[in-house]
Amino acid sequence: MIHSLRLDVLDDDDISMLHEKCLAILSRKGLKIDHPQALKLLASNGARVDFDSRHVRFPHAMVEEALALAPDRFILAGRHPKHDLTIQAPGGRFYTRNGGGAFRYFDPETDTYRDVTLDYLKTVARFVEVLGGIDFCAFPSPTDAPPHTTDVHALKIFLQNSSKHINVQPYSAQSVEYLLEMAQTAADGHSLRHRPIVSLSPNAFTPLSLKAYDVEVMLQSTRLGVPVHCWCLPSSGSTSPMTVAGTVLLMGVEILAMFVLCQTIAPGAPVIAGPFPFMTDMATGNSLNSSVEVALTTAAAVQFLKKALGLPTNTYGFGTDSPVTDGQAALETTLKNLVVSTAGSDLVSGAGMINSINAFSLLQLVMDDHLVKMVRRVNRGVRVDAETLAVDEILSTRPGDHFLERSHTLKHCREALRSDLLVSQSWEDWKAAGAKDLYARARERYRQIKANLQPTELPGHVQRELDRIIKRADDHLAR
Repeated sequence: MIHSLRLDVLDDDDISMLHEKCLAILSRKGLKIDHPQALKLLASNGARVDFDSRHVRFPHAMVEEALALAPDRFILAGRHPKHDLTIQAPGGRFYTRNGGGAFRYFDPETDTYRDVTLDYLKTVARFVEVLGGIDFCAFPSPTDAPPHTTDVHALKIFLQNSSKHINVQPYSAQSVEYLLEMAQTAADGHSLRHRPIVSLSPNAFTPLSLKAYDVEVMLQSTRLGVPVHCWCLPSSGSTSPMTVAGTVLLMGVEILAMFVLCQTIAPGAPVIAGPFPFMTDMATGNSLNSSVEVALTTAAAVQFLKKALGLPTNTYGFGTDSPVTDGQAALETTLKNLVVSTAGSDLVSGAGMINSINAFSLLQLVMDDHLVKMVRRVNRGVRVDAETLAVDEILSTRPGDHFLERSHTLKHCREALRSDLLVSQSWEDWKAAGAKDLYARARERYRQIKANLQPTELPGHVQRELDRIIKRADDHLAR
């Protein structure tokens, strides 16, 4: 039998209480939804809608019917099938994603912050392509792209430079159609419904509101069968209750409302719950991404959403509040990744993020890639059977003997995780090898990877069509 490590921060009574209160709030209070078409659709399917205030209440029966429509299995496809990710209940191996959205990045050659550019995105995408611990990708925000079509230009760069699945957060309602058209073009003859090479991420406007543009993301995506990550980004103490339980409850309410809307638009739509909590530091007013309380809130939300509602989850399992890759970054990222992954999240996002996810670092990404391998080994757990117990080996060994020459040792000696970043040298050997600390070794590895990066290949007709879509988007949205 294999025993894997699992973290439960809530017991069954806690989950039942959260479920009950979540349904009660949806039924009694609901959300404000600022989208006339969505309001009409919800009203015609059983929701109680006040069209004047744009307030929607969700009866229990409507919520339960929507939950029954959730697919048991779907994929996040890569442009190459080897990168396909299977999402299924109750879940298994967790998949990882680099961080997106940041406007700045840390340059490890100059130890300074710089603005993200389209050229830098090429490097990020190519790093993600070759790092085995990072399964799918998102893009930082280039500052040199046309402001009205930044996301469209960024998606093109990633399609050209990585064949892994791309998680896109649209920047406006108007850009959604161009993003989906580009994805359909890059799928090169495959339907997005059957091979969704992108997934889109609308956000709740916490507390208890959905903006028109996020609803538009849900409308256009689900109608094409494109998976949707329903994100909720509360900050405890400012946009959500200060307590862990209160923030988990609010996220449950908002995510479940978004889920019901998606199922109302397109029954059976592939939806991933996205609890992305933060915490307001009351001493400074800063928003924290990596405090212990944020890790606990994230784990509790994952457990509730999966066990009570049966939803797959995507959340931050990386990131540090430190502005640089240092000891604090190592501590915070390791703790959060271990807590979130062992809580059972299907997708763990944010690799490479620093400075409370306000900046991106390829150096941190290299370290996070190795962290994934360590945590996955923990998640595989311990196998206990006749072979691993080695009873015969122990019984046939004399007191004071050793196991170095045993066939059992030879059979299993290569199973341990080997590291190209961590060292186990004596002080003398470490000094003789240059006295390189973890930061220096990671920078050396970063340079080795960067020196050998290559773009992925797109067929000529696909590249030409992407160029035409970019031009149409610029002409239309930049007016």
